[in-house]
Amino acid sequence: MIKKMQTNKKQLAAQRRLIEKKIHPWTALRSDRPPPSGWLKAIRGALGLSSRQLADLLGVKQPAVLQFEKSEAQHKISLETLEKAAKAMKCQLVYAIVPMAPFSSLENVLDDQAIKSASLLVSRVDQTMKLEQQGIPQKNLNEQTRELAKELKRKMSPGLWRPQSGIPKGKKSDGKP
Repeated sequence: MIKKMQTNKKQLAAQRRLIEKKIHPWTALRSDRPPPSGWLKAIRGALGLSSRQLADLLGVKQPAVLQFEKSEAQHKISLETLEKAAKAMKCQLVYAIVPMAPFSSLENVLDDQAIKSASLLVSRVDQTMKLEQQGIPQKNLNEQTRELAKELKRKMSPGLWRPQSGIPKGKKSDGKP
């Protein structure tokens, strides 16, 4: 059983490297914002297509195209609808999920998450020890946090992605749901 878990972690790391290669070109685009009216309307306009013409290509009525554009601008359009509209305009919908700035890779995301999780765990232990007048010196806290973070990431521990504040899922820190 242990050997299988190690293999899965190796497979996970290999999968992460493969995904990194695929998404790397997209990370340069993460700071680009879509046109305020959305890509659908912008591309339609750039191609010189009226909403009625696009509606005809899609086999829908013109108000549907206007609704699609409004939905996209509000980030509420389905990928299926956006893809159909793109194909009707002889375009292709492409999308990717990439690490948010300042993270340059999925490894950076994991490193950051591991440090946050480890910091929370170490600070909880330190707080308990301080109550017993056995606090840990800051230098040791930092070292223990780094070591625990490495271990959490290496093992891909379930604790790696637990809520950081200790607040139950679905709750905000101000006590409001």
